[in-house]
Amino acid sequence: MGLRIGLSFLTPLRRLLAATLLAILATGITLVATGLAALAAGPAHAEQPARLPTQILDTANALTTEQRGSLQSAIDNLYNNEQVQLWVVYVHDFGSLSAQQWAEQTASVSDLGDSDVLLAVATDARSYYLNAPGKITGLDAKALQKISTDYVQPQLRQGNWAQAGIAATNGISAQLQPSHTGLIVGGAIGGIAVLGGGGAVLYARRNRRRKNDDVIEALREADEELTVDQLSAQPLSVLDPWSKEVLTDTDNAVATSAEELALAEGEFGTAETTPFRQAVEQARAGLATCFALRQRLDDAIDESDDERRTMLVQIITTCTDVDSALDEQAANFDEMRNLLINADTRFDELTRELVAVRARLEQAGPLLADLTAKYGADALSSIAHNIDLATEQLAFADDSADQGREAIAQPAGQQGPAVAAIRSTEGALAQANRLLDAITNAESNLRAARTQLPALISEVDDEIAQAQALTASGDGSADLAEAMAGAQAAVTSARTDAVNDLLGSFTTLVQADAALDSALASASQRSAERVRRAELLTASLTAASAKVSAASDFLSTRRGAVQATSRTRLSEAQRLLDQAQQSSAAGTPDGVTRAIDLARQSGSLADQALMAAQADVVSWQQAESTNLSSSSSTAGAVLAGVLVDSFLRGASNSYGGGFSSGGRSPGSFGGSGTAGRIGTGGRF
Repeated sequence: MGLRIGLSFLTPLRRLLAATLLAILATGITLVATGLAALAAGPAHAEQPARLPTQILDTANALTTEQRGSLQSAIDNLYNNEQVQLWVVYVHDFGSLSAQQWAEQTASVSDLGDSDVLLAVATDARSYYLNAPGKITGLDAKALQKISTDYVQPQLRQGNWAQAGIAATNGISAQLQPSHTGLIVGGAIGGIAVLGGGGAVLYARRNRRRKNDDVIEALREADEELTVDQLSAQPLSVLDPWSKEVLTDTDNAVATSAEELALAEGEFGTAETTPFRQAVEQARAGLATCFALRQRLDDAIDESDDERRTMLVQIITTCTDVDSALDEQAANFDEMRNLLINADTRFDELTRELVAVRARLEQAGPLLADLTAKYGADALSSIAHNIDLATEQLAFADDSADQGREAIAQPAGQQGPAVAAIRSTEGALAQANRLLDAITNAESNLRAARTQLPALISEVDDEIAQAQALTASGDGSADLAEAMAGAQAAVTSARTDAVNDLLGSFTTLVQADAALDSALASASQRSAERVRRAELLTASLTAASAKVSAASDFLSTRRGAVQATSRTRLSEAQRLLDQAQQSSAAGTPDGVTRAIDLARQSGSLADQALMAAQADVVSWQQAESTNLSSSSSTAGAVLAGVLVDSFLRGASNSYGGGFSSGGRSPGSFGGSGTAGRIGTGGRF
């Protein structure tokens, strides 16, 4: 229905209201048409200047939760130390405005004052602007240029969005306190903050314009291992060359290991080298996967940035795993080679150990007889056969040593069996010593068992209860189940068999306790991580819900001015929030991860919706203040959508009462404006 509406059917009062409404709508159509034309001409992700709700606004979804927290800490530290407030905005695009115009208008409608600095970044358009008041001593145009060039721009060029904001706080602090030049939040001088799911790792680097190879070098030399989230936070310009370097190094390592393995198999035989052969085969399989991914990245089919990032991270992590697997076997491999080189010396040492163990064996017989007479055979049943077993182990060690000496007398290349003989001799001697230790320590162990067994049973019972609780909460594992079963059996044995075999029951329970302790530690760590993820999920859902609610409230009370863009963003934000809540209800680890991601996306869209709505309202109010002669209450009703609703419903008095005075809230736009503010920026 067009604007030419017949008014004859209306009462005089309603005709007057209708005429007023039509006059307002006639002006509004021009404004809406202008706004729609601007939207059609501008980029799909362009955000209009609007009042900033918080000091960090990320409608581009550039920050992770951890990165936002680190940036907020840096902003808080700057204010606490310098009483300067930094506002950081990440949007996709500044639209038809220049970076300077966008920043200045945002500063104006946000009422930024004499201690407020604004950093505006368009991540897709790759432009930015640093805007500051001209009244901060030490922060003149030259200082802003230095902050921009030396601190902010290097991070933006690498796609380090959070680090750019942190660098801005460092640069401002350095300019306000020249003696503290280079102070980095967190205490690292000239550091690069690499942020993600696991927190912040600070790499000490000199404060200068950083190239990609500098970042790679810092990552390579880092003392702490990066998590997958931290690795994924790196820009593609770092991940791509780094993945190539890691792939080349790993390929060389696998090739060298394969060559060494071939030589070792010829010398020691396949039996001795089985673990090394398995490691090389697994390494080759992992390497083949990485080369296949690299080929996909290099072919003519383009992948999205997210797909490239996932593939590059997989290459780096797989190569790292391959390298670690080879490293785990390297020490054993070197030991095998060294054993053969020093075989003569080692057999001499083993001969001396054989003599010493025989001497212990001769003393152990009389000692066991005395203990049996003192405590009874039942109390010592667990070690009753240790003398016989130790004698057998000594005989085996003696035979193995003789075979080894014969092997090293063979020509080079045929001496490999000597290594197996050395290890067999070492193992037999170690076992004989453990059997004899049990006899030597039997009396002290019996005394300890008598005094400590009740308390140990109680302790293990408590640990079993902990294990059961962790299993019930979903934090169990096969290792925990096995350790718990072993502990339960040991406790049962200690309660029923201790009278007949006190020493054996106590020893078994001690071993079961140690195994359960280890399994509980791992399960508790999983539980703590699950709780942390649950807390992160709750925080993410709460934040997203609050943002959606705030945007919805703003739109619903100003729907007469708000256009389609904001409404679309809000609808999508609500849809994603609903999906996040559904994924959260599943309770699975994957569901939690998906819910957190959906909540973040929902919050980002809600921010965009609010910004777009604020821009619509500012445009409407500016036009209304210059073009409309109607009363402020009538204009306020149109802004809130009340008068439009009343007219369309034909309710003659539904508009009465309750209108806001002018539909504005103090400070919703205007303020000190851009007068006296300075800035710098550009492309990156």
